[in-house]
Amino acid sequence: MQYNIGITMRVTSAQGYNELRDTIAQDWPKYMSYLFPHANYFFIPNIEESAIDYCKKKNINLLIISGGDNIGLFEKRDKTELILLEFMINSKLPVIGICRGMQLIHHYFGGIIKDGNKDFVKEHRATEHKVVIKKEIIIVNSYHNCRIKESTLHSNLSILARNINDNSIEAFIGENLLGIMWHPERDLQFSEYTKQLVTKFLLENE
Repeated sequence: MQYNIGITMRVTSAQGYNELRDTIAQDWPKYMSYLFPHANYFFIPNIEESAIDYCKKKNINLLIISGGDNIGLFEKRDKTELILLEFMINSKLPVIGICRGMQLIHHYFGGIIKDGNKDFVKEHRATEHKVVIKKEIIIVNSYHNCRIKESTLHSNLSILARNINDNSIEAFIGENLLGIMWHPERDLQFSEYTKQLVTKFLLENE
């Protein structure tokens, strides 16, 4: 399938004066060239309801909800991503959530996200750690302070990976939905395992 991929953007402040900007890390174009060398991709501005028309015009058939910033910090981003997520679910099109993006999918289905304690932050903030996924142990990066409250995970979502040390959820999967808590775009050497995980997910949801 030829994918036209939409990637959401975070919100940052301009230095020296009051202006909010939609931005994307420079890692993303490099990662997209690795992950989808033949696909078209577009960065989606935080324009709330208008983002649906933007996606329709670009014929976007795969959404990546990127990481960075906690939910609740920037209302326009929250609204834009939740609107897009609902649009993709209703259109039966695949969505991949990266870190915050995974948390947003959980939040959309009514799940609770809570701040981790001191030990959790030490394990997950700007570190690498081991996760077990389908009985295989892999090492992933980690850049988050929040954890998914497992008891609130919706039945539409199945746990795919756990942190080997604290048993927290590191990935889940659902119909046309994949969430991972690590940032594959930030790896100095991109993970072939994560690429295979994404490829398998997309093939199963074509």
